[in-house]
Amino acid sequence: HKAKKKIRRGGALVISNHILFSDPMVLHSTFWYRRLHFVVMKELFDNKFRAFFFRQSGCIPVDREKPSLKTLREIVQRLEGGNMIAIFPEGHISRGTNPMSPFKSGAVLMAYQANVPIIPVYREIRENAWKRQRIVMGEPIYLKEKFGENMGMDKIEEATKYLFEKEQELKDIYQRGK
Repeated sequence: HKAKKKIRRGGALVISNHILFSDPMVLHSTFWYRRLHFVVMKELFDNKFRAFFFRQSGCIPVDREKPSLKTLREIVQRLEGGNMIAIFPEGHISRGTNPMSPFKSGAVLMAYQANVPIIPVYREIRENAWKRQRIVMGEPIYLKEKFGENMGMDKIEEATKYLFEKEQELKDIYQRGK
């Protein structure tokens, strides 16, 4: 199941379940036709070498306990500037096929403010290292078309639940294809 139209230009926010530390590499290969930036936990910037590496890779550090408006603005500016950014809305690694945790609302806020589509992606740990990695990608979601121009907290929560439901649908598609 693939999105019918690749988003080749303009900003887009990719959301995915987070099962392994290798998820960014898998998403990079999935979106090989675009440079993909990641929102990552600030702890990855705790030494000079890693901070340099992650900044050069286009990563944006976020404090998961106290996300700042400055970080939100930086992400929105990059999205408005035409960048594709990936985020794991669970906020942590869910370890394989364990149930996904409810999503945090940051992805909705970022995509809504930047007026960019959200592209949901789902994957699971391969049962065999010699088998091809399978990915299920959903259709782009345009929040303003789906939820209207004015989003208060109730609509943000509704949109966040909607994204979680879309991710669950992708999981179902993935598991039916086994």
